[in-house]
Amino acid sequence: MSVINTNVKALYTQNALKVSGREQSTAMQQLSTGKRINSARDDAAGLAIANRMSQQIRSLDMAIRNAGDAVSLIQTAEGATASITDMLQRMRELSVQAINDTNSQDQRGYLDIEFQQLKQQIQSISEHTQWNGFSILNGTAGERVGDRPVYKVASAGVFNSEVTYTGGTPTTSASANTITTSGAGSFLKAGTLNVVVGASAMTSATFTMPDGNIITLDVTDATKIAMSTNTITLKAGSGLVNNNVVLTQTFNSSTTVNYSNQSVSLSVARNMPTVDNMQANDIIINGVTIPASYATDDTVSAGNSIGASAIARAQRSMRKPPRLAWLPWSRPTC
Repeated sequence: MSVINTNVKALYTQNALKVSGREQSTAMQQLSTGKRINSARDDAAGLAIANRMSQQIRSLDMAIRNAGDAVSLIQTAEGATASITDMLQRMRELSVQAINDTNSQDQRGYLDIEFQQLKQQIQSISEHTQWNGFSILNGTAGERVGDRPVYKVASAGVFNSEVTYTGGTPTTSASANTITTSGAGSFLKAGTLNVVVGASAMTSATFTMPDGNIITLDVTDATKIAMSTNTITLKAGSGLVNNNVVLTQTFNSSTTVNYSNQSVSLSVARNMPTVDNMQANDIIINGVTIPASYATDDTVSAGNSIGASAIARAQRSMRKPPRLAWLPWSRPTC
């Protein structure tokens, strides 16, 4: 006799057991943790509010801890200054005792020995009283003690110069003149050198930095800048070059021309070496591979290495990995 497994009452009973089991599991979790909301399924809105309140509470707890650290620092300084006060009072006692004429020279010498030792001890306390690696009584509060210093490394670049006319009337046709740079020196800074020449001598010379700072050169100081008939020499004393750099004005036929009544501009640019973009396997954080960086991620910087800039790297680091879709054969069952 064939039997069909259609025990409806048993199926209802199994379903009821599953429901009661899930409810019992939730109740046990709430009892064990003491919290009504343990996950988003309990109360999504309430969980969001609770997380925000937890963030504020933890921030306030950290602020209290910071205030406690400040109090401890002040207490450390107070203890040191109290010791210094006791020593100063003892030093005053010794000085008053030493002026008593009933003391012999040897006794006064002993008093002076103690006085000098107290003085050295005060200096030692001021030099060695520290909190969390900071000296707090020697006038260098905020300076790290014993830690490895952090050095700022300046980028090494190649300086290129280009000289143009910016105004004035040349002694001959401007199209027939060229200005060249020569000499053993090289530039130390990027910017624009503006030299104004009067009838017989330079009247002003300024060097404008890319950040807007202006260096004014004293045209009367021969150690900084000098001019002859057709040359202007920028010297090492100006702080702009490491050796003399000569600006020479000539005809195309190499005939020299006077600089009289002209304004000349020397543009100095820094060409930085090209840095390769960050590749996909260059940085791995907590097992997550950071994607490659691209120049399109940095719309602020300029140059040939935009794709390797900190902005482009950070932009890729903050991108979230793609969300994985559930595959039909891997969908979890419950």
